[in-house]
Amino acid sequence: MNRCKVAPHHTLDELVLAKNKSSDDGQKLRLRAIINIKKGKLLRQVSEELIVSEKSLGIWLARYNSFGEQGLVSNKGGRREGNPTWDSSIFMGLSEHLRITGGYWSIPKMQEWIENKYKKAIPEQTVWYHLKKLGFSYKSARPHPYKGDRERQEAFKRGALLRWWA
Repeated sequence: MNRCKVAPHHTLDELVLAKNKSSDDGQKLRLRAIINIKKGKLLRQVSEELIVSEKSLGIWLARYNSFGEQGLVSNKGGRREGNPTWDSSIFMGLSEHLRITGGYWSIPKMQEWIENKYKKAIPEQTVWYHLKKLGFSYKSARPHPYKGDRERQEAFKRGALLRWWA
C-alpha cells in the first residue's frame, strides 16, 4: 500500500496546534485527518477511525495540499458580500400604494412597481417577507371549475353533500 503525499505547509506540531485552536468543528475533523495521514496512516485506516469516506479524505488532502490550513475551513455558504440591506421606505411606499389602489397584487407585479419607482431589483422572497412583516397576507388562486354543477356546489357549501351520495 502506498502512502499519500502531504504538502509540507506545516509541521506535525503546527497542525496539532492549529486543530486545538480552531473553533470550527469541521476544520478540526479535517485537520485530524491530515495529521493522521501525515503520521503515515493509510486513507482506509483514517476513514475507519474518523468515520468518513475515503473520497472525502482525498478531497480534504487535495485542498490542504493546494491551500494549506485555510483550504480546510468550513464554507458557511451565503453571499460573499453578505445579504443586502434594503431601505424600509421602499416597502412602506409599496404598502401605501397597495392600500390606496386596493385589489390583488402578485409579487412579480410588486417587483415591477418597485423596479419602476425605485430602480431596484428586489428578489421575490424578499418582497414577500417584508410585506408579511407589514401585515399583508399572501393569497393564492383557487381553481373554479367552469363546468361545475352549481347545485352540487351550493349543497356542498350548506353541508348537504351527503344527500348527493344517497
